[in-house]
Amino acid sequence: MNIDGNELIAIYLLLQDNEKKLDNIQQSIKYKAEKEIFKYLSIEEMESIGELYAKKVDVFRKKM
Repeated sequence: MNIDGNELIAIYLLLQDNEKKLDNIQQSIKYKAEKEIFKYLSIEEMESIGELYAKKVDVFRKKM
């Protein structure tokens, strides 16, 4: 399965919004997604990742 950058961010944001409800497997997926996203985004971009996603900014395209 291949997931593009925006799909990964969508999954990460969904998991982050429901963090208190996550089981161990879901927490592991969130951690792995976050780790992969951090390879491409700055701390500042990570702090505003929800806003960037809502605006449909393709933050991965400029980095890959």
